[in-house]
Amino acid sequence: MAMIQARGVTRKFDKVTALRGIDLDVARGEMFALIGPDGAGKTTFFRIVAGLLKPTTGTLQREPNLTFGLVPQRFGLYQDMSIDENLTFRGDLYSVPRDTAKKRATELLDLVGLGKFRDRLAGALSGGMKQKLALASALLTRPDLLLLDEPTTGVDPLSRREFWKLLHQLHHDGLTILVSTPYMDEAEYASRIGFLHQGKLVALGTREEILNGYGRQLIEVRTSDRMAVRARLAQLPDVDDVSLFGTVLHVRGKADAPAGLVDRVRQTIDGNIKAEDVFTLTPSLEDVFVLESGDDEEEAA
Repeated sequence: MAMIQARGVTRKFDKVTALRGIDLDVARGEMFALIGPDGAGKTTFFRIVAGLLKPTTGTLQREPNLTFGLVPQRFGLYQDMSIDENLTFRGDLYSVPRDTAKKRATELLDLVGLGKFRDRLAGALSGGMKQKLALASALLTRPDLLLLDEPTTGVDPLSRREFWKLLHQLHHDGLTILVSTPYMDEAEYASRIGFLHQGKLVALGTREEILNGYGRQLIEVRTSDRMAVRARLAQLPDVDDVSLFGTVLHVRGKADAPAGLVDRVRQTIDGNIKAEDVFTLTPSLEDVFVLESGDDEEEAA
């Protein structure tokens, strides 16, 4: 059996359905990233995994005697206690012998780069430092599974990168990690990915499996007149979506569109845009999510 096995997990809160029939396995030794926007159901799923909620329908099974450490979305340690005091308290709470807890705390604080700040109050730490402390606290009991619910939300980009390097190192050392995030770029670190949208799992697999299943022609258009060009391209019969991606446009072909869409796009905007500013694009995880979440909305309509 997988370390975590969800089958048909649904969770309702009054009239709101937060999860819709989730089927998902997390194997021992993998890093699994659950990706989705706010309100997708990520935190609800994590609370079920942690045993804080029960599914309305369906089942969630855990490996027997599974232990886990949780890093919640919001910092949950004591703000008026120092780093050392927080870790000592957690060790006492979980019956870790004082000498063992002190040794582990030293190792973990050195690992996350907080060794020089042991006497600093948790409330005086930056956002990135607080998350590193939360990580050290979750690891103090040496859990089988590390649960991280959007651990880098609100953290500056440099701290985000440093935090994910730590997770990558822990995973490389054999720790099983289940992490949720709204950031597509963070999924690059995971061994497998699940896209969650409106409580439904709309894509699942490795990064390569998900990208290979895209099955659409995708064109990038670089233009300073994005809105006007977007309106013209949206009229093409073989196009089903023209999206703004930063400073460029992504033009997605329909599932049955014949080959050569890039040439038809160039012909449509010929004279306004150079040919080299229109080219076939390899899809990103964000392109896949836009496609899958759009299809899901159409099915629900």
